[in-house]
Amino acid sequence: MRKIVKTFLKAAALGFALSFIGIVVWTGWVIYTLPDAGLIATYRPEEATEVLDRNGIVLTHLMEDEFRIWAPLSEISQNLQMAVIAAEDDTFFRHEGINYKAAWEAFKEDLKKKRYARGGSTITQQLVKNVFLTREKTITRKLKEFVLARHVEDILSKRRILELYLNEVEWGPGVYGAEAASRYYFDKHATELTVAEGAMLASMLVNPKRFDPETRLTRLKHRQQRILNLMRTGRLLTQEGYEQSLATPVVFRHEKIAPQFPIAAESCHLRFLQSAWMAVGGGARLYQAGHKIRTTLDAGLQEYLQVQLSQLSDRAPHSDSPPGLLLVEEGGKTLAMACVWGLEEGVKAVELLKGLEPDSPRQYRVVEPGRFAWRSLVIRS
Repeated sequence: MRKIVKTFLKAAALGFALSFIGIVVWTGWVIYTLPDAGLIATYRPEEATEVLDRNGIVLTHLMEDEFRIWAPLSEISQNLQMAVIAAEDDTFFRHEGINYKAAWEAFKEDLKKKRYARGGSTITQQLVKNVFLTREKTITRKLKEFVLARHVEDILSKRRILELYLNEVEWGPGVYGAEAASRYYFDKHATELTVAEGAMLASMLVNPKRFDPETRLTRLKHRQQRILNLMRTGRLLTQEGYEQSLATPVVFRHEKIAPQFPIAAESCHLRFLQSAWMAVGGGARLYQAGHKIRTTLDAGLQEYLQVQLSQLSDRAPHSDSPPGLLLVEEGGKTLAMACVWGLEEGVKAVELLKGLEPDSPRQYRVVEPGRFAWRSLVIRS
């Protein structure tokens, strides 16, 4: 019997030693393969390019997969900042990258449910995951996330971490960062967000698809109320501010008749513009570098042109009649443009516009999109 016990203890000791060595080797490998956390000091996410009219009004955005407009922390509403901290990481300004209590609670829940059911990640951890790691739910990635989060806290200030996070995080299908989210959902700059709107956006972070305001508005409002309550209990919001925010109606961009921020190149002439500039303006970098391209176009005149052309009958595109560009020019500069389908429609459009303003110095002509000098629209970039 003693021999059996002795053999068992030796086997157990050997198994423990091998397991310990395995854990040490695995931990060393994980640390050895870590990305360089120092790169965060100069990190800047890819940004969409803004196309502006002659007065600085946004006409469209040029982007590939990610709609993001960089905004410094000073231009992101405190209302949104407080709501995000309350929702995602209420100990953000007290921890050093990891909330060990939240991580332990998440670990216990994952064990209980036998799956990754709860995150427990801090804002810093979420930032390093988005910047350096993948979204795979593994112990290896989690360990890397822990180590990188501690390094990042040594490199950056809390305000810089929050700024990067609010510009990096996803807020919906192809929508990244606070400024893009503010324009996409509320048709306003991030600095203009109310407490109610900030809580709405913070509510969406956990799962933008599950809390989509167009399809899941009731669910989103319930979570918004929860976030507002967290802000109140965390003394980020007074009782009066809490009640006022609950009663404040929120108007989304998709509910507005004429939004001020066009999100994508939706109209025909802007799609031609995008294709042409992609060919001559540096390829994919045009989608990623965050340029601001000021053009000769006039947003007001552009809107006027579209309204007048809508009076023409049968303006639906015809596949057998490729579009031309109707140009409105003055002083050698193109002030507005629109697509016309076929020579006949172009002639009608020119006659209509000349008839409306017979004494105007503006000139009207129709050209083929491929023959137009698109670079001539650029004032500066």
